[in-house]
Amino acid sequence: MQMRWLLVLGCLLITACSNPGDETSQTKNSTPAQVASKTESPEATPASEEKKPEPPKEEAKPEPKQEEAKPEPKQEEAKPEPKQEETKPDVTDATPAEQIKTIIAEYSKAQGSLMTEARKMPGNKGRDFYYAKLPELQQKCGTDLNAVVAANADNPANFDAIMWITMNMAGSEAGTKAMDTLFEKYIDNEKMVNLCGVLAQGRMPVKNVDEKLEQLIEESPHEAVKASATMALAKTVKDETRAEELYESLIANYGDLTSPMTRGKTFKEAADNALFQLKYLSIGKVAPDIEGEDLDGVAFKLSDYRGKVVVLDFWGDW
Repeated sequence: MQMRWLLVLGCLLITACSNPGDETSQTKNSTPAQVASKTESPEATPASEEKKPEPPKEEAKPEPKQEEAKPEPKQEEAKPEPKQEETKPDVTDATPAEQIKTIIAEYSKAQGSLMTEARKMPGNKGRDFYYAKLPELQQKCGTDLNAVVAANADNPANFDAIMWITMNMAGSEAGTKAMDTLFEKYIDNEKMVNLCGVLAQGRMPVKNVDEKLEQLIEESPHEAVKASATMALAKTVKDETRAEELYESLIANYGDLTSPMTRGKTFKEAADNALFQLKYLSIGKVAPDIEGEDLDGVAFKLSDYRGKVVVLDFWGDW
């Protein structure tokens, strides 16, 4: 019996000793697990907060940069308008010849535009409109040319400006003054040949045309100018005998020359034609005899009808 109780007591002692050991082992095992979980949770929390992309995206928005990088102010600064204003001295820096050429070119362009506008109008309205507006353009061009001439006294290029005023503003005060200037200062210029052709037409309201042409014949050093002035004087002079003398002088002295007045022909050819018209085709002269066939094929002469009223109808097909 005693042995049995001893065994029971020994078992109880063993059990008592083993239970507290199990509890400590369990607590030890459970505590670090809980601590580990706690340490892992705080590490995950800040990581998730740092990875939030929203604040940096808002700060990295390029909108302010785009506004700063807008090229609009640069484009405004780079506009060529101020440069054009600065480079405007092209007109003043240009030579007198270039200025005169530009002014005349602008007039020609304006005149062409005026003509185009006038042609769109019906009937005589366009013609009246054109001739009403043309003097304004001529006046402006003449004023601009005179300004260049005044600023560049004795410049050879002034001749073209004065010639333009003479031809386009004849009869006006400016045109008369320009004409006088040509004969006072530029009579030795070879371009005076162009004036001879205009004077020969008799359309310019110029006083003492015959005297001016005589002056060119006597004082010009250029044979082409002398010949052109002789031809022009022969066409404008009222004395037929004087006109014949001028044509004959032209044939004898300048027969082989040409000029814009002869349109490719020599002065001899042009003078021969003019003499024929003067002797035989002018009013009051006897018509030269001609021969031909009538509509029935019968030959006839103009002299066969002398003393009768004759109507000549010249026609052709080109």
